[in-house]
Amino acid sequence: MFMIRFLKELYLAEFTFFYRASSKSWSHGYNAGKGAAGVSLVLSLILMGISLWIEIFTRSQFLPVLSRWETWIASLAFIVGNYYVLVIRGHGIRFEHEFNNLKKSKQTYLQVSCFVVIVASAAFFIYSLFANQHFFHIVPKN
Repeated sequence: MFMIRFLKELYLAEFTFFYRASSKSWSHGYNAGKGAAGVSLVLSLILMGISLWIEIFTRSQFLPVLSRWETWIASLAFIVGNYYVLVIRGHGIRFEHEFNNLKKSKQTYLQVSCFVVIVASAAFFIYSLFANQHFFHIVPKN
């Protein structure tokens, strides 16, 4: 139960992290979209890294190769899904408003956890990409 609650709070804290990044320069609507897109980016990096490792372990292509348009449509659908949960349903917006009322120790804990998850997701994806290329003997184009 603790882990589920932690993951939920981390998901909402990531939204808050991206929502508040340069928030004074933008409108509420733009900040909300930025928050949903940031969360979607982090989740996409994790999912793509996992799919690359599935390809290595199964020794076959896991996901179909998508065209540029199909990739954009899939990304947009992922962002819209997160936008629906976080902004339209209001879960992320409520948490963002309540974030300052949390204990300072919990705020710091969530902020550090968000930063670690963002960096770790990027590192995991990059490592997975190199491992996949090495396993399948793919030479990147110069």
